[in-house]
Amino acid sequence: MLLQEHIHAEELSEQRLKFFMSMSHEIRTPMTLIVTPLMQLIKEDSDSHRRAIYQIIRRNAERILHLVNQIMDLRKIDKGLMTIHRHEVDLVEFIDDICSTFRAEADAKRIHLEFQHDDAHLPALIDRGNFDKVVVNILSNAFKYTQPEGNILIHLWKDGDDVRISVYDDGEKIPDDKLSHIFERFYQVPGCSNDNTTGTGIGLDLARSIVELHYGSISVKNNPDRGCTFTVAIPQYPELTREEIDLNEKEAENPQEELQELQEEIQNSKCEIQNEATPTSNVPSGNSSKLKVQSSKALIAVVEDDAEIANYLSTQLSKDYDVQTYPNGKEALKGILTTLPALVISDVMMPVMDGNELCAKLKANINTNHIPFIMLTAKASDADRMQGIELGADAYVAKPFNMDVLLSIIHNLIRQRKVLRNKYEGKETAVEQMEMGETVSSDDRMMQRIIKAINDNLQDPDLDVEKIAREAGVSRAKLYRKMKELTNQTPHNYIRNLRLQLAAKLLKEKKLSVSEITYMCGFSSLSSFSAMFKTMYGVSPLNYSSGTKEE
Repeated sequence: MLLQEHIHAEELSEQRLKFFMSMSHEIRTPMTLIVTPLMQLIKEDSDSHRRAIYQIIRRNAERILHLVNQIMDLRKIDKGLMTIHRHEVDLVEFIDDICSTFRAEADAKRIHLEFQHDDAHLPALIDRGNFDKVVVNILSNAFKYTQPEGNILIHLWKDGDDVRISVYDDGEKIPDDKLSHIFERFYQVPGCSNDNTTGTGIGLDLARSIVELHYGSISVKNNPDRGCTFTVAIPQYPELTREEIDLNEKEAENPQEELQELQEEIQNSKCEIQNEATPTSNVPSGNSSKLKVQSSKALIAVVEDDAEIANYLSTQLSKDYDVQTYPNGKEALKGILTTLPALVISDVMMPVMDGNELCAKLKANINTNHIPFIMLTAKASDADRMQGIELGADAYVAKPFNMDVLLSIIHNLIRQRKVLRNKYEGKETAVEQMEMGETVSSDDRMMQRIIKAINDNLQDPDLDVEKIAREAGVSRAKLYRKMKELTNQTPHNYIRNLRLQLAAKLLKEKKLSVSEITYMCGFSSLSSFSAMFKTMYGVSPLNYSSGTKEE
């Protein structure tokens, strides 16, 4: 019975966590349209009264995000994915910064908040980003149970090889029989007199887990008179892991000056990118009024099922780019194959076709695999990021996002593609323009023989790797390896794509019927040809020939 009770408790905890995870993803999307425009207002509005109100909105929005992030952190800890990277931090300055964020709340509730420390500076090795959550959660708990005119005292001191942080309040005591449960997940003290103390019961559990990852301990005891005291103890200088040493060395090699230079370079490149011409001859008269057929701006495809976020992105990006919006991956795939935008920004969780599937399809198509792909999503875990990057995404941005950061990423990715195109077209240096005798490498000669073998047998539907290798005078293994290396395609895909490109050229000439082109290009059936052609070009062969848009 005890075992069954334990299993039931574990299952219940897992179900609660899954529910909170789902809610967290849903919360991040509307929070994007609160935080991102708000940060823009703070930056642009110089009125001190309005800026003060904006800061209040920002702080409370960040509190919501703080709760969402706590849930994500719990999941990481459960899966063993939470990693601690410690650096030397002055704890006096560190805690003083945290206290400053609570000053407004302390003034509003008429609570006296005091920070005492025995030393002017007390360095320790901590993961600043994660240990911040420990102090914030304990302080939040103290404010929750302390009445107006009450007191909260934070004390920092060194105790042998350890550093101790205590948070005292004179609010409500915790029932003695509940003290041992206070750090359990989802546990909340029942019967509290303060009606405004409802929570999720995850903050103290997260604090305990992070403290233990710092090789420390956390405890709580009731004060003799009123309230309680939480105490955190961690070693001041625990031994660093090899991973943390490597990380510190890497950061030491990248000073702030390099970041500043990079930002200046991105800023200087904006004018060049804005003047980048985009092919417009095959742009459809779609449903976006933002698209200008004769515009010289680069075209960006925004794929987002939330209409408000799509409109916000379109408005912000339209200053520098032409923008085409799509409500899901399926519609986006058709449009992108036709318009070939300079960059794609896509949500991940969407109906009909999600962002992961859209990314995989675009990166598998030789006509679109060069287009930069940015995933903009509420799914911000390391596992989700890894999945997106493995599918070929060039950047992974979590909601809510900073618009300036997103714009910098867009500018940088488009600029990188421009540099690569200039390099491979021979425009980057003048050496390629000098008159020289023709030089052909062994790889070029091999590819010439391979292409000749394919061209001579293109109408043969039974053309295979064996026959090409035989006529080109290379082994099958070498043919496969070299073609993958030189064209980033397998021989089979290379033959298929050549046939499709030839078919597209013949369809544009309008001299032959679709059936004649099908068999002339070596396809054995009209249905398979139509399916492959639509996958590559986004429209059927008949519509491609007539220039009409696919319904």
